[in-house]
Amino acid sequence: MTAAKCRTVFLHPWGDASGRIEMLVQHPHDANGEPRPVVLLRHGHQEPPRQPGARWTISRGHFQSVLAMGYVSAAVSMPGYGLSDGPPDFCGPRTQEAVRIGLEHLRNMPGIDPNRMVLCGWSRGAVVAAMVATQEPSLRALILSSGNYDLRDRRSFAIEGIEEAYLHETVGEDYDTGIRARSAAMHAEDIRASTLILHGDLDDRTHPVQAGAFFNQLVSLGRPARMVMFPGVGHNLPPWQEGEAILDHLRKTLGGSTIR
Repeated sequence: MTAAKCRTVFLHPWGDASGRIEMLVQHPHDANGEPRPVVLLRHGHQEPPRQPGARWTISRGHFQSVLAMGYVSAAVSMPGYGLSDGPPDFCGPRTQEAVRIGLEHLRNMPGIDPNRMVLCGWSRGAVVAAMVATQEPSLRALILSSGNYDLRDRRSFAIEGIEEAYLHETVGEDYDTGIRARSAAMHAEDIRASTLILHGDLDDRTHPVQAGAFFNQLVSLGRPARMVMFPGVGHNLPPWQEGEAILDHLRKTLGGSTIR
């Protein structure tokens, strides 16, 4: 039996027909109408022309891996990436709102179990996913790969060009307010999801110290959390080991496609 076709949905979270957000959605091949868990995948930064957006999750195999587990797979392109309209705002409120609108759309779709929703992000996508989790307490699980969770840590801007991109994409925002709006560590008490943090101990873009501190913060708050630190690895984690860790977390938090 062939899998159901991947559909592209355009959402308009700001009530403007020109301000669309691209979302990909696909049900597993054996979907028979019973409610399934859904995993919403979030890509990281892409250089102009900022393609392929959400389709990066397909090229990396994550989209298909979720389907193979019997879950509904979805991915959203950040504003300014893929076929989503811009401008990008460096993981800020506009991007977070787009993801929350995506979650709401999925929550109301037939064949979705709204009690088993997962958010998974890479790099900038992890920054966004962590912040959205502070606003969506009903999320079952949260998976964060190579993200930055505390922009107060100046090591976050150590690589040339990152701070320039931040200032360019947040022009007009108060600096301290902008940092707070993008730093999940400043809102960790609001996260309820079972969280997996994946990071390389040589990551020079999103420093491992802040990732470890965020993990320890979640644990101290009594939140279910686990961290895998990859030795000798930079910002881009080894795909096979990263994929195995993600699937293991999904199995532990969601179970099989028919398990409540």
